[in-house]
Amino acid sequence: MADMKKPLVVCFSRTGHTEAVARQLATRLRADLECITEAQGRDGLLGYLRSALEALLGMHPVIARSLHRPQDHGLIVIGTPVWFWNMSSPVRSYLRRHRTHITQAAVFCTMGGSGGVKVQDDMARLLGRPALARLALKERDIDQGRVANAIVRFEHDIRHARPANASTDETRRAG
Repeated sequence: MADMKKPLVVCFSRTGHTEAVARQLATRLRADLECITEAQGRDGLLGYLRSALEALLGMHPVIARSLHRPQDHGLIVIGTPVWFWNMSSPVRSYLRRHRTHITQAAVFCTMGGSGGVKVQDDMARLLGRPALARLALKERDIDQGRVANAIVRFEHDIRHARPANASTDETRRAG
């Protein structure tokens, strides 16, 4: 990591998978952790349907004020679940709000099946710069504890700050 300021790991997690990975990354990177919150919950079938609709339509829901200012941190590691082949709408709101204050970013996503590369490309586009490192993990691998090697490789890529090219970047996968 080129910048010596303390990293910040930011995520949104509806089911807990993304937050579990974010907590592991924050520990490994000795980073602050911030979970994006909203006033309205996303529990149950209605929460699931709301999440899907917002993701598909590219909406920007209202999120709570951030506890950490991205400009006070060097690297920002941003995590999102993949909802219908799109980033979660709360992460979209966070990136829209803070993109001018994020100078270095790494991105990760958790997913049931696929869509990780598209989501990471969309995150980089919204940030206006390529990510230093990218990680995509399947929920079943997280549930079965099969992500440690992928997380270690992601941390290595972050620490060595190899700028990723959105068109040729290799996305790390568990397994």
